[in-house]
Amino acid sequence: MDTFSHIIFGFGLGALAQMDPVVSNDSVLSTAVLIGTVAGSNAPDFDFIYRLKGKSSYYRYHRGLSHSLPAIPLWSILTTVAIIPFFEVGSISHLFLWILSAVTLHVVFDLFNVNGTQVLRPFSTKWLSLDFLPLIDPYFIMLHVLGFSLLPFFDAGRIFTYIYLSMFFYLAIRLILTHFTKWKLTQHFQNALRVKVIPKTSLFHWNIIIETDQDFLFGSYTKGELWIEHTFSKKVDYPGLVIDSSMNPQVDSFLRSTHFAYPFVKKRKSGYFIYWKDLRFRSKKFFPKLAIMFISLDHQNQVSYTGKFTSIKQYRKVIKKLETSIK
Repeated sequence: MDTFSHIIFGFGLGALAQMDPVVSNDSVLSTAVLIGTVAGSNAPDFDFIYRLKGKSSYYRYHRGLSHSLPAIPLWSILTTVAIIPFFEVGSISHLFLWILSAVTLHVVFDLFNVNGTQVLRPFSTKWLSLDFLPLIDPYFIMLHVLGFSLLPFFDAGRIFTYIYLSMFFYLAIRLILTHFTKWKLTQHFQNALRVKVIPKTSLFHWNIIIETDQDFLFGSYTKGELWIEHTFSKKVDYPGLVIDSSMNPQVDSFLRSTHFAYPFVKKRKSGYFIYWKDLRFRSKKFFPKLAIMFISLDHQNQVSYTGKFTSIKQYRKVIKKLETSIK
């Protein structure tokens, strides 16, 4: 989920904590819990400090150890310890448990979307994603806004008990629909190597990726109807350049962040562009999240870029800059 959603969840959990009589009967503890759930709900994303070392470092480490199972109690303890000096709380255990719930929900909800996490580190570096929530789900935000708007009239704990029960019911529906959709597509594409369903905001809409031995198929699946919008061959030109590019530190960091990066090579008068596109993210035929390497014709010079483009104009500007930087 995005940062705003995590903040909203933090406030929601702070309100839900009022169902706990130990919290609701202690105003100081209640305030500490609210601050703790907001902080805990965002704690795993404190790995943004990797951005200080550049985008490649962020791609390599974001949602890694910070979102792992061992990190959940660690973040909870650190957040609790950071809050205690500012409040004379009556029950540290209750403060810790509510912060623990906030940190846990952060990691769990990040696991539900297409980005996924390395939740099993340090035991495994495999990226896991359950693919049944969009990156930003407006239904969660609307439910929280509804809950906050009712706070002047009803008990906070009771309101958010119903809000969170509604959310988990919604999650169950999302999970069932996604698994059913993936099963139907797998039955249809029986020779596919992989079938990836990427949820959209609407409950019955998905983007899909079908990988076969020869190509990738991209399309959408809506209410039982399938559209294949475009395909491309898995044949790669200049395989030697592709292998060389994968060893570049920036490209390597990008490749470690996804199992769905695929290379494309374009030759120009001044050199070769190697594009590693993350196939999970696309707008029609444009893939905004990618790593790019430009290698001169004599193979003596190279420059690279990793990032997510917000427009074609930005993309073209970066391409031009890379091409002119080693002339």
